[in-house]
Amino acid sequence: MLKVSTKTLWRWAGLWLVALALPPGAPAATNEVVRVVSLAPCLTEIICAIGARDCLVGRSSACHFPPEVVQHVPVAGNFGIPALEALANCTPALVVTVDLEDQNAVQAIEHLGIRHASIPCRSLDDIPRAMRTLGALLHREAGAEQLASEFAQTLADLRKRTPVTRRRVFIEIWGDPLMTAGKKSFLNDLVELAGGANIAGDVARDYFQISTETVLARDPEVIILLGGTASAVAKRTGWQQITAVKTGHVCGGLDGDLLEVPGPRILEAVAVLRRCLLTAEDMERATHPFIDRGQRGGFIDPAPREVSPSP
Repeated sequence: MLKVSTKTLWRWAGLWLVALALPPGAPAATNEVVRVVSLAPCLTEIICAIGARDCLVGRSSACHFPPEVVQHVPVAGNFGIPALEALANCTPALVVTVDLEDQNAVQAIEHLGIRHASIPCRSLDDIPRAMRTLGALLHREAGAEQLASEFAQTLADLRKRTPVTRRRVFIEIWGDPLMTAGKKSFLNDLVELAGGANIAGDVARDYFQISTETVLARDPEVIILLGGTASAVAKRTGWQQITAVKTGHVCGGLDGDLLEVPGPRILEAVAVLRRCLLTAEDMERATHPFIDRGQRGGFIDPAPREVSPSP
């Protein structure tokens, strides 16, 4: 049974009284502040980017950006998992998620009298749609439309500039068990924009477990690590024969918040991945206009090399 404190019940009673005082069918004011809790980092970033930071009254423990959100907005659950007591204490009118771990949580949220909206962000093309959806929900349509249009245009420009020659890339999300990204993931899209060919890009899934034998057989030229270290990869049995390990193109130490959050900043990850895909010769002359946020990656094996973006 859900237990809610007396203080919280009084808060909700006040909100209901305000709602009852409004005439039926009254239109919402365009400058209305819709109190919202976001249980996904990408949605939290979008809310702030469209100019709706004042609407955000709660976040997930996985929301780390922008920094002021971490400092001033209380935690109301984990990624996709609401903490109902904390959620109720935030007194939101709306909870937004990309996915809920327990679908029964929707009923619990609605039982508190809170609206819930699930907003997909699985692919890069989902992101401008998510921006417009949040703009409509939070009455920030103008800011959302500008951000969505700029994002869509940058994405289109990047697709036009995608290199023809592609290097084989393995995206390692987790080492034990060995997890990677398939065709339906935004990480696959990012690798393709960077000029790579995901060795698991023929699998019509988003994220899944892959065998060591498959990785060895497909012999990636570059390995992108979202967890773990290049030195640990090089010690795995049989992995010394992989081209990426032999040539030192095991790229770790990347900004996880940038690469793993499909929000307004995600296209900056293309420049980071392009540097991971560079050959030693390319590194000497590489410049790219999208590299502008000081992201850093490390090529570690066999000879230590630190890679920083060109100005």
